[in-house]
Amino acid sequence: MCGFTGTPENKTQPRAVWDRCGAWAKNLDCPELLPVYLASCISIRKRYEGMSAGKAINVRNKVSDLQSKLSHAAKQSLDRRFGALYDKIYREDVLLEAWKRVRANKGAPGVDEQDFQYIEEVIGIDEFLAEIRQELKSDRYRPQPVLRCYIDKPGKPDKRPLGIPVIKDRVCQMASKLVIEPLFEANFLDCSHGFRPGRSAHDAIRIIDKTITFKGQTIVIDADITGFFDNIRQDILMTLVEHRIADPRVLKLIRMWLEAGVMEDGKYIDPDGLGTPQGGVISPLLSNIYLHSFDRMFQMSGIPGTLVRYADDFVVLLWRNGNEVVKQVEQMLGRLGLRLHPDKTRVVRAGDGFDFLGVHFRLCPVRRQNARLRQYCALWPSDRSIERIKQRIRTLIGRRYSLSLEQLVVELSPVIRGWNNYHKAARPVLKRLKKLNAFVRERLRIFLKRKYSDQSRGTWRVQNNLVVRLGLYQFG
Repeated sequence: MCGFTGTPENKTQPRAVWDRCGAWAKNLDCPELLPVYLASCISIRKRYEGMSAGKAINVRNKVSDLQSKLSHAAKQSLDRRFGALYDKIYREDVLLEAWKRVRANKGAPGVDEQDFQYIEEVIGIDEFLAEIRQELKSDRYRPQPVLRCYIDKPGKPDKRPLGIPVIKDRVCQMASKLVIEPLFEANFLDCSHGFRPGRSAHDAIRIIDKTITFKGQTIVIDADITGFFDNIRQDILMTLVEHRIADPRVLKLIRMWLEAGVMEDGKYIDPDGLGTPQGGVISPLLSNIYLHSFDRMFQMSGIPGTLVRYADDFVVLLWRNGNEVVKQVEQMLGRLGLRLHPDKTRVVRAGDGFDFLGVHFRLCPVRRQNARLRQYCALWPSDRSIERIKQRIRTLIGRRYSLSLEQLVVELSPVIRGWNNYHKAARPVLKRLKKLNAFVRERLRIFLKRKYSDQSRGTWRVQNNLVVRLGLYQFG
């Protein structure tokens, strides 16, 4: 018998210690010890996991409580300016929650080329956050320039500029956003839906649907702001931020992000007092603060219509006088240094249809007899949205002939599910979604025909709903 009969009861010891104990136990000629060791390891693992989960929940609760208190105070007085916010930004629980959210968003590295894997494996998360906290606390924090890159605009030939901050700056921006967002949320109007907690694109879609169907506002201003993120006047933006924030260190922090500059093709570009980097964590909040003034101007103008805005995209639903309202909207945006795109902004009738947030809206007659409504707003995916998902499927299948049909099904299903869930939540005309199933089946037929050099059409390779039986997610 082996002399060791105890169990590892100290839950603070590292798991690696007990792994070494396990290896030692296996080398001994005492098999009766192994069940005791395994039971002890399971107990310790549960304790560790319980501690980790409890700590994570506790952090979320603390941050949530802080946001609730700030939101409650902001709602009590819509004109109150808040000071003493800076110390809340570098709180350990706020920085940890900011890191988790930034990590979940993934993203490419910035100008320092440090990615998440490098921070986790080389620097260490605790050391990384401790360094940020110390820099913020001692006022030594300085943001680095954002990395300029360009991505394709879906369905358009031109490119969209993106500014990628380094991960340290993203964590600081997220921590600031967690603290100051509740203050501005108390003031934001119900017409704004983009990048706001508890709101989504589907809320905007439902409001448009109900407004056209039940209110009969069938004159639509489909608006487009020219280069919104590049034309935000930073002086106006900071004035709007100061309406709610009085802490000079928080204002300095936001100003530093706006004036950080851009690194493009290895060359540093000085800030010119215009724009906010599209791609920064705090940019959506700053854009909502900026356009909140437009929301207020529209509300106070007395225009008999409904404004629905999602970030910098918006539509105005009216009963009449569409062209006159366009001129009024141009004047409102002009006060913010913005203007409508002359070619992309148009006034249409709902019966002719228009696209917004990837959805096509069209006023259609009700064909059912004895119906209460004569017309209703029908929804289905826009042509551009359908073309995007088709191109995504073509690219995913490609000429990857080394893959089996089963492997392709596994890769295609999440893409189809994500696109389908977005559009299905808007309650579209389902038959238009289901037509895409034939497209996917045809692309897989062509793939298999070429893979096996089939001289026939290869229809037999996908017949009898083979791809469905393999688990391919279906549109609709």
